[in-house]
Amino acid sequence: MYLPAPDESLWIGVVRLVVHIPRSLSLKDRRRVVQSLVSRILVRHHAAAAEVGHLDNPGAAVIAATVISNDPRVAKARLDAIRVEAEKGGDHWLAEVTTWLEKKGEHGSS
Repeated sequence: MYLPAPDESLWIGVVRLVVHIPRSLSLKDRRRVVQSLVSRILVRHHAAAAEVGHLDNPGAAVIAATVISNDPRVAKARLDAIRVEAEKGGDHWLAEVTTWLEKKGEHGSS
């Protein structure tokens, strides 16, 4: 049974990052760049992050990160900070960024 607190507010945000790694000549080179970026997102932004696409492409990767907050402004700011973090680094560049922010937990929604 779902019994929300009177002041409950649950916002889930996801940022999808398509990263190009032009100097990567092997999957090992690529893995170093991807692991570094995912690790920085985890440590600096306390967000869940994972590589989700282009798994066998030495020159590209898709990374997704998610945040949860009770305030949509805070969630959006955290997603923006993750995007800025992903823009840092001379060994890769962002080709595409997609962000979703959605309210969850209202009566009748999943």
